Amino acid sequence: MRTFHKRSLIALILVAGIALATVGCGENNSPTVANPITTVPSDGAKVGLLVIAHGAPMPVWNKPVLTLEKQVIKALGADSPFKKVKVVLMEFVRPSVADGVAEMEKAGCDRIVAVPLLIAPSSHSHWDIPALLGIYSDEKMKAELAAEGATVVKSRLPITVTPTLDSGDLLVETMLARVKEISKDPANEALVVLSHGDDGLKPYWDALMKRITYHICGKTGITYADWAYVHVGQGYRAHGVPAIMTAAENRKRVLLVGCYVSMGATGMHKRFMSRPTRIHGMALPNPLKDKDIVTAKHGLLPSPAVAKWIAKTAKAALED
Repeated sequence: MRTFHKRSLIALILVAGIALATVGCGENNSPTVANPITTVPSDGAKVGLLVIAHGAPMPVWNKPVLTLEKQVIKALGADSPFKKVKVVLMEFVRPSVADGVAEMEKAGCDRIVAVPLLIAPSSHSHWDIPALLGIYSDEKMKAELAAEGATVVKSRLPITVTPTLDSGDLLVETMLARVKEISKDPANEALVVLSHGDDGLKPYWDALMKRITYHICGKTGITYADWAYVHVGQGYRAHGVPAIMTAAENRKRVLLVGCYVSMGATGMHKRFMSRPTRIHGMALPNPLKDKDIVTAKHGLLPSPAVAKWIAKTAKAALED
């Protein structure tokens, strides 16, 4: 049994007296507080997690992204601080960003953490996503989004947007894994990494591609590496082919890897090889026809590391 000294007992009585004087008593001896304080549960049980991907017109590209929802829930574990987890798409198909926020509100969430499932900072992460979430207002942007059939969110819930996928080691390690899947003779191989890029943030993207290629070369023994910005097939001839041609001139074999969320380099390379280029009705010879080029089928997905990264990033946002 704990024993109180006389001084401790007097101090306790004084504290209790001050507390009663501050609260006061009503007619029925019920305490009345002038300015009650509302606290948010420390376990974060009312927070919603919104994973925002770009979206594509083809279901085959959206499927691996949408299946992330269950994977993220699993990665968060039994003690997840999130009441609701939803993967949404910016363009082309639903569920949309507005759909996701509506579900968060319906579930009783009082805050949202939004994780952009984008490779690196771009106009999408800087402008489109904040505008869709209703936390950035610009009339021109609203008009563009409306023309694309997107709905701008109108919500009173506070929303926190996290960094893109380039935060941490996810990209370098996943791209390394893709290279190792197709590499057989590093000393005689060249590496070309394809990615979206962003003209307005080219120095940033160049630094990111350098980081990825240097890491892969250091871990595999490959001594030639380059990158090119290809917007999912658009610009493959103009930007991808020159980089591949130069790589083929320096090494016997070229490894082609796509740093994209839901696709690798195989699809776009096959399309280029199967469709002749014509100018004024005249077919041009395919410059890659006799080159030894091996492509990686997958980009970031499928990989359990992506769901783990989302869970870790979202939890870190709760600590801010």
